[in-house]
Amino acid sequence: MTQPDPALAEWSLLKKLLVCFFFIFFVLYIFLNPNEVIPYSFYLHKIYIEPSNRLIVWLATDVFHFVNPAVKFYNGTVDTFFAYLAVLFIAFIAIAGSILWVRIGGNAIDYRRIYNILIIILRYFLAITWIAYGSIKIIKLQFPDISPVMLLKTYGDSTPKELAWAFMGYSTGFNNFIGFVEYAVGLLLFFRRTSTLGNIIGVGILANVVAFNYSFDDNIKLLSTILLLMTLFLLSKDLKRLTDFFWGKKIIHPMDEQPAYFKEKWKNTTLLTAKITFILYLIFFDLHGDIARARQTEANIIKSPLYGIYNVTVFIRNKDTLNPLTTDTIRWKKLIIAAPGDNAAIMLMNDSVKRFALKTDLRAKKMELVYKTAPFDKYTFIYNGLKNGALLLHGKYRADSLEVQLQRYGINKFPLINSHFRWVLDHNFK
Repeated sequence: MTQPDPALAEWSLLKKLLVCFFFIFFVLYIFLNPNEVIPYSFYLHKIYIEPSNRLIVWLATDVFHFVNPAVKFYNGTVDTFFAYLAVLFIAFIAIAGSILWVRIGGNAIDYRRIYNILIIILRYFLAITWIAYGSIKIIKLQFPDISPVMLLKTYGDSTPKELAWAFMGYSTGFNNFIGFVEYAVGLLLFFRRTSTLGNIIGVGILANVVAFNYSFDDNIKLLSTILLLMTLFLLSKDLKRLTDFFWGKKIIHPMDEQPAYFKEKWKNTTLLTAKITFILYLIFFDLHGDIARARQTEANIIKSPLYGIYNVTVFIRNKDTLNPLTTDTIRWKKLIIAAPGDNAAIMLMNDSVKRFALKTDLRAKKMELVYKTAPFDKYTFIYNGLKNGALLLHGKYRADSLEVQLQRYGINKFPLINSHFRWVLDHNFK
């Protein structure tokens, strides 16, 4: 069996409380928020999550007297008010539980064993998480290509998250690089001998992710922070050795750890085979699911013949041709027809953008633009495609008759799209 770390030979009361606290806190967090990375955990999660949510809401309203705590129940990785309540609930349970655990158990409990079990749990959970997040970057699912709507947004009109997502979504190569590094961290964590290297790399990546999420107001601050805490906890077992290596100018020897081998060789072989099989299955599970999801994204689905960005050249309302005044909130400036998911958007003359669900009948050449926030409010058109990318719309909006003439603008004309990697740059490119 695993030999105890000499650094853990003496256990103070504070160290016992901390180990018990983190054991309860991290295990409960994984249990209540598996982050949808553990295969098939959703089926188990949905059995117990509803009663857990109700318990947290009851504590928040009746015990702590929060007002309307259930803004949104479990929602994956999103930083809802309820998600923070759940973490607060877990922290209170961990504080009370650790005090009770140490009080009742006293010196009869093998705290080294609790610590080592938690290390294994966190190592495997983080390994699975790294593989999952590496996969969605390799498939370019987390940061998709920049949409036509986003191409037309100015920096000032973008939210911090939209700006960050556009930056990350621009480069497929950068996504692939990060994805493969995260894959490597996950694989390193699966094996005891390489886990320290995996954690060192992981801390660097997660520190950057946390800074990224906080700086650009992304909605996964809570998850990334806790993943960083988990990684730092894993590194705690190597803290003295790392300190001696970087600052102590001492010779560092490998840790005197032996894996829990069985006496029979066939059992060890079976265990190793099962572990490698699980890792391969996990990689296949993530890649297969992400590829299936990627096929439904805008970059990969079969696009409508109308797909693209259109500049409005003529806009006639009730037989009155509207001039392109920048103060006009009725006349269109551009029409963006995107793939399902984004659907369509209209940019008005004042550069405000309204989003729509798009319904088209290619045979009848009919088009409906339905407000996403008001499904009964819609534009209805008959369209005609003309030569050289021109488009003509005849229809109605409410009681108004409309005739709109448009000209397609090639997406590849945007410098952000048509600029490519170059080895040699003899001048600054703007």
